[in-house]
Amino acid sequence: MDEHLAGLLGLDPGDERARAAVADAEAVMTLIETLVKHRKRCGVTQKQVARSMETTQSAVSEFERLGGDPRLSTIMRYARAVGMKVSLMPHTESQSAPDSPAWEPLAHSEEPVPVVGHRRGVA
Repeated sequence: MDEHLAGLLGLDPGDERARAAVADAEAVMTLIETLVKHRKRCGVTQKQVARSMETTQSAVSEFERLGGDPRLSTIMRYARAVGMKVSLMPHTESQSAPDSPAWEPLAHSEEPVPVVGHRRGVA
């Protein structure tokens, strides 16, 4: 995390817990960006996703905006709605992440996903 941004947020960039929290947030943002870009590449509309998730298009739109903290169940429902699956592999801090099929995140390519507000609606 940028030291200036950390200062504005009142975070100590040298604090191990703060660094871990930032890493977690970045991982979730990358996951959501990847799911959204996959939806767009497949030509699936937010309305179609909403129908599959049994929610509203506006809730899907809010979910796709970065900056919130969505529930894991919401992320998994969205993934299924766009034809993907999210797999979780817990491990201890001292272990490296378990080997899993490699995936290439679509995030950080093509158009950006909007970052709006500090909360995310539950889709």
